[in-house]
Amino acid sequence: MTNGQDKMVRSISNGNLQIKVSEHGAELTSLLYGGKEYLWQADPKYWGRHSPVLFPIVGAVYENRFRIGSREFSMNQHGFARDMDFVILSEKDDEIWFRLESSPDTLEKFPYRFILDIGYRISGSEL
Repeated sequence: MTNGQDKMVRSISNGNLQIKVSEHGAELTSLLYGGKEYLWQADPKYWGRHSPVLFPIVGAVYENRFRIGSREFSMNQHGFARDMDFVILSEKDDEIWFRLESSPDTLEKFPYRFILDIGYRISGSEL
């Protein structure tokens, strides 16, 4: 299954609870419990995202620019992770882990090397 950006959406379930997560942004896109959807379904008429990962900032910087030392950077609202493809580190029936690592592209926006791991695990009726 793919989302609107043609990225793979992964699904894990334990019979009680099922989630779907997009590789694009490691974004949770569905949370089904007892056959009922509990997550916003990204109606583009109102807001086209589900549950975006906000990294490396939550919020915005003034005029999308900030300085570290003498260097100036450009950063969109809520950072860049939500708009990047993550790789899958591991996937089981009830658990999935994603990773985003710094790259030449991210270092142009944010001058620090990083590894961002995001995991989702289902246990009983809990996520």
